Amino acid sequence: MPTYAQLQTESWWARELVTPELDWLGDELCRRTRRPRGAFGNKGDNNHLRGAHRSQEWILKSRYCTSRTYTVQAGLTAVQQRHVAGVDFTPGSAAEMVAQCKRIYTAVRTGTLEEVREFYGNVDGDKVVDGWDNVRNRAASSDSSHLWHWHLTLDRRCCADRRVMERILAIALGDPTEEDVDDATIDKIATRTKTKVMADNGIQQLLARVQQLTVDQATLLDAVGRDTTDEKAIVDGVLAGLGQRDIDDVAAALKHAFGERAAELAAKLGTPAS
Repeated sequence: MPTYAQLQTESWWARELVTPELDWLGDELCRRTRRPRGAFGNKGDNNHLRGAHRSQEWILKSRYCTSRTYTVQAGLTAVQQRHVAGVDFTPGSAAEMVAQCKRIYTAVRTGTLEEVREFYGNVDGDKVVDGWDNVRNRAASSDSSHLWHWHLTLDRRCCADRRVMERILAIALGDPTEEDVDDATIDKIATRTKTKVMADNGIQQLLARVQQLTVDQATLLDAVGRDTTDEKAIVDGVLAGLGQRDIDDVAAALKHAFGERAAELAAKLGTPAS
């Protein structure tokens, strides 16, 4: 990890811009929730060597950047490339964290916050980080710090748009707007997405375990690489070269990945799902 002194030797560090509009969002979130101003974050510290808490200019030009592609967008102006696009906010309680995350999650999922490219947070207070990749329209997850603070990656073209900041504020705090979604819909979307995230996590555990086994790797990866939501493809890929001694491990992974479908899938493997 570079020191601040090292980062500051490059001009790109000082050229990063937090727009007045993004700064306003931080001021208002903290004022309205009576949180200290430090509860809101934008420009990343020396641990942030990639992503939205860095400007795109820094990402593309700093020797210390660890990913030249993550959160990079095409078609930005020279000024937009200097904008920091990350938003972090730590609510004052677990209940507020869940409530704010549910509202933002629902808005992103229902197309009312298209200016947000990524969301990470916690929609139900458990120990699984919830997220949504709004560019690829799929569930995502991140590190465990997002269990107690939520994160937004903004479209870098919108960092100077006051109306976007006002909408984020209204949605996060539950202010009435004409785009409001009722509580039942919020809960339904949050629950459905949570199930999808857990399934994705289970699939990844399954694949990681299978890759340790005596399996024809080319056949397996070809079967599952195109669509990891296709349970039949996964089972077929496993069956392509799975030894009997590892059947129990795979059955357990299937149960974790697919829940109620586990019995049906395990039956294809010829073993109980328990």
